[in-house]
Amino acid sequence: MKIGLLTVGTEILLGDTLNTNLSSLGNILYNSGFTLSTELTVSDDEVEITDGFKYVESKNDVIIICGGLGPTEDDITKEVISKYLNLELILDNKHVSWMEERWKSRGIIMPETNIKQALIPDGFKKLINTKGTAPGLHLETDAKNVFILPGPPNEFIPLVRDEVVPFLESTYKGNTKDYQFILFYNQAESHLASEINKFKPKDIDLAYLASKGIIKLRYDKNSLSKQNYEKFLIDIKDNFGDDILAFENVDISSILFELLKSNNLKITTVESITGGSIASKLTQNSGISNNFISGDIVYTSLAKSKLLNVDLDTDDWEELSIELCFASLKKYDSNISISILGEAGPITSSQYPVGKIFIAITNNDKTQVTEHKLNGNRSEIIERASNKAIWELIKFIKSLY
Repeated sequence: MKIGLLTVGTEILLGDTLNTNLSSLGNILYNSGFTLSTELTVSDDEVEITDGFKYVESKNDVIIICGGLGPTEDDITKEVISKYLNLELILDNKHVSWMEERWKSRGIIMPETNIKQALIPDGFKKLINTKGTAPGLHLETDAKNVFILPGPPNEFIPLVRDEVVPFLESTYKGNTKDYQFILFYNQAESHLASEINKFKPKDIDLAYLASKGIIKLRYDKNSLSKQNYEKFLIDIKDNFGDDILAFENVDISSILFELLKSNNLKITTVESITGGSIASKLTQNSGISNNFISGDIVYTSLAKSKLLNVDLDTDDWEELSIELCFASLKKYDSNISISILGEAGPITSSQYPVGKIFIAITNNDKTQVTEHKLNGNRSEIIERASNKAIWELIKFIKSLY
């Protein structure tokens, strides 16, 4: 059984809106024992929607369509699909009354344009949308199942969880894949793949997912025998032990948080190039207030001078990063402090080239400073710098215990 997603929305193709429904749907399906096979995004155009539906329908048993169910003239998904399937649109007067009452409760009269949201294609089952006025729709046939759902994520996701997944679980057998993850840092994707190819089991189902310095190796545990699975993990550890972040799909900041928590450490950060990104990543973890004291963003020379409590007298960022690190450690009486300086570009404002960063870490007894050259545009360099800093912190703490 294959599942396909057809997303309708010109705003997505223009880059005005991020298609978070795709990632959410893929995750929800996977956690329910299913996988998404196909995804296609088309504009709010009759021909494009029709052709897109034909394509997704030809490759899948279950077709999920999202977007284009609103009350405005560019919301034509339901009308186009009904026309293609040769189905009459029938007005659901009960739904009209429900919408009118909903608008009335807000003290306003429902616009006439909203009535189109109560048009139901003949043969489709109406699915209750608890977050909006456009109902979800489901057409069940012997060969295919078609779901038409609203595009806003706060409406789409509940309908997927409450209607689509229960139907799939009661109708189809879920797949038997058991995806596991290994997270690496300090590895080039091509080199990692080349080395793993030397010992990986013949029939293993795996993939490499690279993002800003971090590489996720995803593999299907069920594609391996128990013996091959155990040997594969041993080979991974033997060849890449120092560069393994985790044997699970987690954010790099949560790995650092667990280290801080398990060693009862309190940390402070001093950020220039990353503008608070490291602190932001840390504070995404619930309970981090027990281990994260404060983060200073010292973007200008004046800010750096204020933290140091003296006028800057050096252009050496390696030296400066160490001074800022100790200033933070002293200011907050933390166990560990990290500072990061660098050039994000696109034009350098110092003697250093774009992509050059310095990371200093100290616990007062031990101090290290590392220099790195990162590639990418401004946002990519900042993200890579944040991940690199967290990676250096992880290694630093592990070296202490």
